[in-house]
Amino acid sequence: MKFLGFMNYIYTVIKGFIIGASMLVPGFSGGTMAMILGIYDKLISSLSGILTFSKNENYFIKNKFNFLFLIFFSAGSLLGMVIISKPLSNLIERYYTVSAFFFMGAALGGFNTVYNKTKEYKFNFLSIIYILLGAAIVYLISIIPEGFFSSSSDRSELFMYFILIIAGLIVAIAMILPGISVSYMFLLLGIYQETIDAVHNLYFPYLIPLAVGAILGVVLTTKILEYWMEHYVKASYLIISGFVLGSIIQVFPGLPKGIEWALCPVMFLAAYFLIRLLQRFDPDNR
Repeated sequence: MKFLGFMNYIYTVIKGFIIGASMLVPGFSGGTMAMILGIYDKLISSLSGILTFSKNENYFIKNKFNFLFLIFFSAGSLLGMVIISKPLSNLIERYYTVSAFFFMGAALGGFNTVYNKTKEYKFNFLSIIYILLGAAIVYLISIIPEGFFSSSSDRSELFMYFILIIAGLIVAIAMILPGISVSYMFLLLGIYQETIDAVHNLYFPYLIPLAVGAILGVVLTTKILEYWMEHYVKASYLIISGFVLGSIIQVFPGLPKGIEWALCPVMFLAAYFLIRLLQRFDPDNR
């Protein structure tokens, strides 16, 4: 039994590694990957349990396994982000258009996972409104002035820490909700490359305020999102579906050129079918 318990934590680290790496892919959602790997509900319930503070001495006993689960998951996620950050950055820099089509295919493949959650509900005119609302939110984020959150802007150091905390708060929502790409949120905020470089170089003056904002965002939103997704399932997942579709449109890099006309469709379809294949690991999609 102890061996099985140990192996469960090893699997948690591995899944965390995959999810952490996927968070750096523009257009792809770490939350969606968590759903694909069958770990999303456990993540939300563990966070919710820990955030349900109590003076009762049984609080730590009750949440012992939640703490252990989140520690191993976080370790795997951080490892995935640190190891994959630089190779991914180089790949995007050298083959931006081809990479963008791959990310678009991955995001479209992830759309199936999110939309499946609404299949038992009737699709009507209000459903279209929810999807358009999700897409509109992505668009509104995309029109934030370019460089507003960038630490290279001509601003005081203290103000930049504040801006990074706010960026972390915004990104925290993408960390929790499936269908919203954390890395694409960084792209929309104009700090994707800076974040990739900071992760790879472990530049803590940049990472600490960003992490503080992300932690605050998780604490402030987890309970609200859990309640909303439990009591308004159809609306929640249709809005998330809109997030995914909106992000696909925003990721579109323009028409390919030259040999890219042959590579882009292949990469798009490869990513789409790869994600659909991975979805078989999620019992809810079987």
